[in-house]
Amino acid sequence: MGEPSGMGPWFALRGVTLRAGVLTWRARCVDARLIAGSRWVEIALSGPPDYTVVLKIAPHADAHDARRALEWWLLTPGREDGDVVEVM
Repeated sequence: MGEPSGMGPWFALRGVTLRAGVLTWRARCVDARLIAGSRWVEIALSGPPDYTVVLKIAPHADAHDARRALEWWLLTPGREDGDVVEVM
């Protein structure tokens, strides 16, 4: 999918290494959409194990907030492939 207008910063997560304890994951943006004022970004995480999550990003949040939310999610027990993570 082409990069939607105003979505560029979310593609900055592409190739970022995320850490949760001693484990690491590599992030890759798969898709991004603007729906009702929120940015929805699908992220593939390559690591032990692989995950795909969807970020629902508030209008005022930035890529740093998204990275923090993903790392928090990776530390959360009970996380599941396909989860929606809200970025405030």
